Amino acid sequence: MKNKHINMWIVLGLILAIIFGILLPDMMIKLSFLGTIYLNLLKFMIVPIIFTSIAVTVYKTRSVKNNSLLKTILVFIIMFVTTFFITSLLTWLIKPGKGFVFNNVIWNGEVIKLSFTDALVNLFPTNMITMFQNNALFGIILFAFVFGIAATKVDKGEKVINFIDNLKDIFYKILEYIMYLTPIGVFSLVGVMLANYKLDVINMGIKYIGTAYLCSFIAFILVMLIPSCIITKMNPLTYIKKLSKVFLMTFTTCSSVATLPTTIKTCKEEFKISPETTDVVVPLGCTIHMCGGAVSFALLSIFCSQYFGIEITASKYLLMIFSATLINMAAPGIPNGGIVIGASYLTLLNMPITFIGFYSGIYKVLDMAYTTLNVTGDVTANIIIDKLKTKK
Repeated sequence: MKNKHINMWIVLGLILAIIFGILLPDMMIKLSFLGTIYLNLLKFMIVPIIFTSIAVTVYKTRSVKNNSLLKTILVFIIMFVTTFFITSLLTWLIKPGKGFVFNNVIWNGEVIKLSFTDALVNLFPTNMITMFQNNALFGIILFAFVFGIAATKVDKGEKVINFIDNLKDIFYKILEYIMYLTPIGVFSLVGVMLANYKLDVINMGIKYIGTAYLCSFIAFILVMLIPSCIITKMNPLTYIKKLSKVFLMTFTTCSSVATLPTTIKTCKEEFKISPETTDVVVPLGCTIHMCGGAVSFALLSIFCSQYFGIEITASKYLLMIFSATLINMAAPGIPNGGIVIGASYLTLLNMPITFIGFYSGIYKVLDMAYTTLNVTGDVTANIIIDKLKTKK
């Protein structure tokens, strides 16, 4: 099924959910098991996707020179964390999750129940099998990092990584099959929410999308436009004009990978960035650098904390940033892959993932902004890193 077809079916599922949720609430509640199955399938794919994606990504960065790699990753992290902080601040000020009561959720947890030291200790589990059985995502992420690094130090590491890379492709294909069920999941989960909370759900969706686009726009101005124009001494309108073809691709494809050729061409021809820098930074950024992901993670987690009445302390917030930075590189390159990563992130924070059903229904609209921010961030990082090289 093509991307445009699955998106069409998701929209249809959302429309039917609104109609049936309002007119036939009892029927939708009886069909709630469909949404539960969809969420269970998403949870089922979290561990294999995260482990294989991170292990392969870490291994493949070995081809980049150490100095260039460290400098590039440092710029990526600074941009990601800054975007996360901006989104967090705006979300806390706007409070899009306030005013909605979600009484029907059975949940006895607490966001990141561990203290920082407990979380640090739990990064080093005593049993590998138990770690995977219990979905101990922090430990799994760390193990994937170490596994990818260790594979670069042994003779037959490449053969093992090639096997895991092929395994990753198989998992992505399975996840793609699960994504075909998204229209059914959206129909069931959104329909049940409407059956319980009526038109408040639509108001919630409008506030969520509006907040996402506002945060993306402010992050674009502060993290990308202003730094790029200061470094290159370029007029802001010229900067936007040079990126116009990239914006067109990201809005229509919602894929950093599909936009990659256009991004590379724009960096080389429009911004006159050296091929040596572009050929390393942009493909690497397409894999692990996603400022749109920072907006997505920050908004999703803080919205859910407001939605479910969960308190976020300073230490818990630092863990949110830390986990978002790590899990960011596991985003699968398939249509709507951000849905399973969003579910992964909430699971990592021990938050309810019930909201993911509604999130799936509006994700296409969100992904247009997130993908644009991802690719624009790659171009900006490329400009900064190239400028740092020329100053030597």
